[in-house]
Amino acid sequence: LNANMLAFFRDNPRAFLAAVIVHLGLLAVLFVGMDWTQEASLKGEKKAPIQAVVVDADKLSAEINQQQEIKQQKQKQEQDKLKQLELKTEQARKAREQEEKQLADLKKKREETKKKAELEAKQRADAKLKLQQKAKQKAEAEKKRKADEQRKTEEKLKVEEQRVADEKRKAEEQRKAEEKRKADVVAKRKAAIEAERKEAEAALQNSLAAEQEEMALQGVNKEVNRYIAFIQDKVQRSWIRPPGSGAGLTCTVAVRLIPSGEVIDAKILRSSGNAAFDRSVEAAVFKASPLPVSKDPKVMSRFRSFNFIFKPS
Repeated sequence: LNANMLAFFRDNPRAFLAAVIVHLGLLAVLFVGMDWTQEASLKGEKKAPIQAVVVDADKLSAEINQQQEIKQQKQKQEQDKLKQLELKTEQARKAREQEEKQLADLKKKREETKKKAELEAKQRADAKLKLQQKAKQKAEAEKKRKADEQRKTEEKLKVEEQRVADEKRKAEEQRKAEEKRKADVVAKRKAAIEAERKEAEAALQNSLAAEQEEMALQGVNKEVNRYIAFIQDKVQRSWIRPPGSGAGLTCTVAVRLIPSGEVIDAKILRSSGNAAFDRSVEAAVFKASPLPVSKDPKVMSRFRSFNFIFKPS
């Protein structure tokens, strides 16, 4: 087999296999059709030669080459068709790009024409607006000039009217000031007399109030001292002397009560020097609660928060 046949076998294995199968089939038919059991009628008779088909390699190679050429022609035709299709596609693309460029140029020209028209319209509008503004400014300037003249005239009139009014006001103020001065002199005299009278009355009232307050204070103090004695006595009766506390110990206790006499707080202000004695006094105050208090609000107000000296007898 030459190189072309090998290439054909590699590229067309099915065609090669079909050709081989066909030739093998022909050989099998010939082989089966032969009579192998019949004996010759005569011993000296010669047997007929066996017919066999020989595969012609050149013919097979030519057929393979022909198939390969047909395939190559088909491939070439397909490649040519593909190249023509690509060429047509490229031409269509270029034509489309050319058409798009023309459309873009046309759109650009239209936009430029539109912008030019808009610019001209804007320029005309600006020119018209400037003329209108100038006319308006001129009219406003004339209106302002007239208004300024009128304002100056009115200001002059107002100044004159104000001058006359000021003169009248000053004259009236002077008259009223004189009348007020005279009235003040009279009022001061009356006020001095009234002040002397009120001062005398106030002095008398203050003296009486002081005497009454002193009497009331003496009564309150007396009542307070009386109830402090009651409280000291009740605390004394509630007190239990702690062991080891000597005689002669005293301490000052701060107590806070509510109107019912209930103790809400008790603490030592001045210690006796003996902690156990101080604690026993605080305990005695709480134990003696409620403490005796007066029903008089003035007296009771002194017992909201008060101090007393605890000195056991």
